[in-house]
Amino acid sequence: MITLRKATVSDKPRIAEISSQIWDGEDYVPDVIDDWLTDPSGEVIVAIVDGKLISFARRSYLLPRYVWFEGARTDPMYRNSGVAQEISRCFLESVRREGADLIGLSTYIDNEASIHIIEKNGFQKVASYVYIEAGNDAPVKREGRRSASVFPVTPKEAIPFIRDSQFLHASNGHFPHGWKFYPYERDPKQVLSKMEHVLGIKEEDRLIALLCVGKSLRHEGEFTIDFIDGRLDALEDLLRHGLYLAAQHQVVEMMAPKDETAQAPILSILKRMGFAVWNDFAPDVFVYEREPVVKGSLML
Repeated sequence: MITLRKATVSDKPRIAEISSQIWDGEDYVPDVIDDWLTDPSGEVIVAIVDGKLISFARRSYLLPRYVWFEGARTDPMYRNSGVAQEISRCFLESVRREGADLIGLSTYIDNEASIHIIEKNGFQKVASYVYIEAGNDAPVKREGRRSASVFPVTPKEAIPFIRDSQFLHASNGHFPHGWKFYPYERDPKQVLSKMEHVLGIKEEDRLIALLCVGKSLRHEGEFTIDFIDGRLDALEDLLRHGLYLAAQHQVVEMMAPKDETAQAPILSILKRMGFAVWNDFAPDVFVYEREPVVKGSLML
């Protein structure tokens, strides 16, 4: 029999034990579990079988009425036991009662079993990205330089620039923040409030390039470039300024939108400068959405 309940602080050791078996021990959940347990806008649900915690997952609200599912993990000894489906069913019932109108999640291309279940249960792919990174020892990390042309940009200037950008067009209106993806038009001001830096370059008092760096969501040493777009001749200068700001961080990460018909202009610069990718600059991170329903299940 499967029993579901909210996670508590006392569950942290077991959650960390399960997470240690994910992604060769590099799972992010132990870094954020304290925040998850204290977040009033979300909850972590655990599944108990025979007195043992065997699975968990989290849900939260990224924006009003927009729910995000993430962090689903199951002890490998209990996979295919139906426990993930029970947690997802619990989440789906909860968000319907709360009046949510859309659910989102993201996954990586290698999670084939999860993608099969996600699509089987009514989720539609709405955006795709190339995951980009530069580790601490990457040569490109040493190419940062401060630019006198870069200055802080106000939300009043940034919001319409992002709205009209090729970046947002290629992402079907989704603004990345780490591995979370916000439907931008729902609340642009709230999306920008998640940013640590909003910087740009102007020409004749007109914004021609914009960079948004998000507040860290996972590892303390990561530097996430969540948006960069604009005129090509200004983008490299802006990117190098971003690398200058990232000098003391262990890793630079970015989600660059790309699908069958469009891609972010910055991709060509990232490739030329030697940023690392996992899938030869093909899309490998996918965002799925669906309206809440009672029946069905999912795995993240």
